[in-house]
Amino acid sequence: MFRKNRALPEKYYLDHFNEIIHFLTHECLHLLDEGNQRFIQSYQALPHGAQCMFVRVVNRQSRFIKLDKMIYQEIEDCPLQLQTLADKGFLGKLTPGDIKDWLQELTKDQLIELLCCHHSEVVKKSANKQKVLEQVNELCSINQCLTSKLASQFLVKNFDGCLAYLLFLFFGDSTSGLNKFSMRDLGVLRTRTKDTKACARFHSLEQAKSVFYYSAKLEELKRNELHIKEYALHSQGVAAHPVVANDCPQSAKLRDDYFYILGKQLLSIDHPLALEYLSASCYHKAQEKWLRELYKTGEKEKVKAYLERLIDHSLDDALLLFAEDFYLRKYHQSKLSKLTQKLREDSINLVIDELYKDKVEMGVKQYYQRQGAIVFRTENRLFNALFGLTFWQELFNFQAGSIATEFDRRPKVVKENSIYQALSEAIEQRLLIFSTPQNAIVYLTKMATQYYGQPNGMFRWNSKMMEIISIFLNAAPLEGVVEHLRAMAKNYQGLKDGYPDLMIIEHGKLRFEEVKAPGDAIRPNQFVSINALQAAGFEVGICRVTWSVDPMQPYVVVDIETTGGKHPQHRITEIGAVKVVNGEVVDTWTSLVNPERHISKFITKLTGINNTMVKGAPLFCEVADTFANFVQGCIFVAHNVNFDYGFIKQEYQRIDRKFSMPKLCTVRESRKYLPGLKSYSLANLCEHFEIPLVNHHRALCDAQATAQILNLVNECKVVT
Repeated sequence: MFRKNRALPEKYYLDHFNEIIHFLTHECLHLLDEGNQRFIQSYQALPHGAQCMFVRVVNRQSRFIKLDKMIYQEIEDCPLQLQTLADKGFLGKLTPGDIKDWLQELTKDQLIELLCCHHSEVVKKSANKQKVLEQVNELCSINQCLTSKLASQFLVKNFDGCLAYLLFLFFGDSTSGLNKFSMRDLGVLRTRTKDTKACARFHSLEQAKSVFYYSAKLEELKRNELHIKEYALHSQGVAAHPVVANDCPQSAKLRDDYFYILGKQLLSIDHPLALEYLSASCYHKAQEKWLRELYKTGEKEKVKAYLERLIDHSLDDALLLFAEDFYLRKYHQSKLSKLTQKLREDSINLVIDELYKDKVEMGVKQYYQRQGAIVFRTENRLFNALFGLTFWQELFNFQAGSIATEFDRRPKVVKENSIYQALSEAIEQRLLIFSTPQNAIVYLTKMATQYYGQPNGMFRWNSKMMEIISIFLNAAPLEGVVEHLRAMAKNYQGLKDGYPDLMIIEHGKLRFEEVKAPGDAIRPNQFVSINALQAAGFEVGICRVTWSVDPMQPYVVVDIETTGGKHPQHRITEIGAVKVVNGEVVDTWTSLVNPERHISKFITKLTGINNTMVKGAPLFCEVADTFANFVQGCIFVAHNVNFDYGFIKQEYQRIDRKFSMPKLCTVRESRKYLPGLKSYSLANLCEHFEIPLVNHHRALCDAQATAQILNLVNECKVVT
């Protein structure tokens, strides 16, 4: 459900925390050890005011609570409530072990105050915080810090570890907090309130603790909170970490990710320890890194034997690809990797205008559209949306325990990559909808209509999603669709990404193309997904792009006149557009536009356009479709392009439409390819190159002149 925006009640935060406590005490008792249970019981025994203050403290990011900052109008006698929390052990005084972290969190002024209390030396006011901190650490003892007046103004949370585990049981990750409830209640965050029955996400305490441990460790690495050199000095290696239970694939995946990242960070610090972690991870990238590093150390025979075992027994497509490729290159002297061979064998070459360097997929898409093909940029979106809609009922509605709380986005079987194992019969039954394209489209449209907007963690909803899926199903081999969806169910984590950029239908025949700009390579996950599509019977190619000035690339040279110079406040009064192909003007388009506001005398004197002329002119919304059709598939060109492009984009935003095109500025290009002029204004360029500019500051005339500047620039590019 998506709630309408509304104000939060006075003590909303207490309601939110109590939602979590209710979930824990009703669904997760078997996941709470004695310490967790005592914590909850102690919280529940607190007076109402102390409970409110406790949750306020929870919402403070820092472990260190400055007492004079904890004043809230809705809580009676805040100092008393803080003292109650201290008496019950939720808060405590600073200890020697806290000082290092506490000093890091103090402001520069607080550090100076601390320094001045014990030493006459006063740092310069211009000194940065780090310099002041260094002086405090050098001159102030731990005992002086503990007994300072400033330290008496702070208390420390004594419950972070326990609370982190409880929040993890509710949210399923180590990063979420109570702010998600506020976002839900304000209508900012969609949650799965419908069809969700709260239930524990783990079967046993051992399983929950294992997942929590590796999840927290992984987040610690991602936030760069681990002092890697110090860790290497004291680490006991893989044996120091808890063993993962056989029935806990989520914990195994987190452990593998953790060992991989930790191993990489250790490579330059402690190479043997790094190899120990990498070899203990089943993640294919960790195995690849371990074998490459092991090969460098001279253990070539050991690597060879391990590669042979992988080739014979690996169930991971990406790892198998690496093993076969590495084995061929290192032991059979093959010079080309499978990825390079794939790039050469299944590829075509296209020359695309260099202006698409930042939008290469758009350049290829528009090239094929000019040939009359139907083209969509699908990437991972098509198959993830098709998979999610096809099996929505099985994943979200029929699987008991699949969703733990309304904040969950992905079903448990998706996280654990066990979709087919858990739901094979239901999946095979559901695949029968693909008996005909129409039958499948009817069912998928029903699912999209019924569940549109609901969070799912697998694909993003899009208004054109069903249009693309329908076009795909009417052109695709249905037996191939079924085979590939079945493969995704069996290994969703391996086939959820890496799909080709474009779906192309040409002469009624469907194919996919992965677009590669110069220097781009095929990634292993792309190779796996492309192979899977080909195995299911789809045609998949690789489009290798070469940059050039494409003479057949259409440009649309645009000029606008406006009521003023700033597009948020001012509006368009006239648009002129000239379409250029191979240096020739092939079409023109122009229209006055009613700006729905007054045109000043200054603007009328400059452009010749007055209020009477635009009174009967169409509104922009009335020419928006015609203009969009005229410029489609072109590169947007203007003299000082951001001015014209910005105004037009703003006009489309006003009617809730998106406007996006590759663009070229003839001012910038002229400075680069036509150097040496004092001024690059349109009037000066036209005078210098003897280009007619009969009616300057009227849109079509200026666009026609700019088109000739564009041709001069492109001629210089070809010569260069």
